[in-house]
Amino acid sequence: MYKIFSKILNSIRFRIKRKNYNKDFFVKDQNNRFKMLELDRETAILKLSKIKKKFEIFHRKMSSEHEILFSALSEKLQTNKFEILEIGTYDGINSYLLSLLFENSKITTMDLDDESEEFVKTYERNKNLNSFIIKRNKIISEGKNIHFIKKNSIHLINSKNKFDLIWIDGAHGYPTVCMDIVNSLHVLKENGIVLCDDVFMTRPLNEDQTYRSIGAYQTLKALENEKLIELSFLYKRIDELNNCDPLRRKFIAYFKKN
Repeated sequence: MYKIFSKILNSIRFRIKRKNYNKDFFVKDQNNRFKMLELDRETAILKLSKIKKKFEIFHRKMSSEHEILFSALSEKLQTNKFEILEIGTYDGINSYLLSLLFENSKITTMDLDDESEEFVKTYERNKNLNSFIIKRNKIISEGKNIHFIKKNSIHLINSKNKFDLIWIDGAHGYPTVCMDIVNSLHVLKENGIVLCDDVFMTRPLNEDQTYRSIGAYQTLKALENEKLIELSFLYKRIDELNNCDPLRRKFIAYFKKN
């Protein structure tokens, strides 16, 4: 009975917050957060829009501010020997976007082996595993500067390679996200940047080790408190559905070595 009553109250609370959501405030705040990092969000949106119009593959409902962030960084960080690491390939669409934005870079994207139990069970891939793999591989093959590795990201602890930009988007719970963050600092070049997706600052409802966890935030704050990293946060999304409730609100972490 208590759970039902609590669920009803949470539903009412969410509707009120959504109704009162001030999107203009968060757009302005997000623009300022970009500026603090010496990035231009509005120009980045225009560049990203041109790419999305040209390639049908990006016409999808699921998108977020990380795409705009990549677009902004591509204006600032283009070099001929730019090395990018993506932890968590998923369907390959983000890898392909990176390959278009950073044309002169080398992109390494890594994900679990297709035959591992964890890979098969997460994101409901067991329902259409073969078609998912075929489609992902085709998308990755379109990016001429993408190197795909099928390996658990915890193996980065032994990596000798170094990267200029690292995108962490693997499992979001402890201990994996903690290891991904620490290992990313281990393989980061001097003046390199690490980005971490789906960071909850407050403990989320229905917390788990794959999708929703406070593990990334706790790890990052511990590193910041010891002055090992310089840390900033940007909103993951700024629409009212995803950003109106602090308990559901997610961030993208942006950090460098101190």
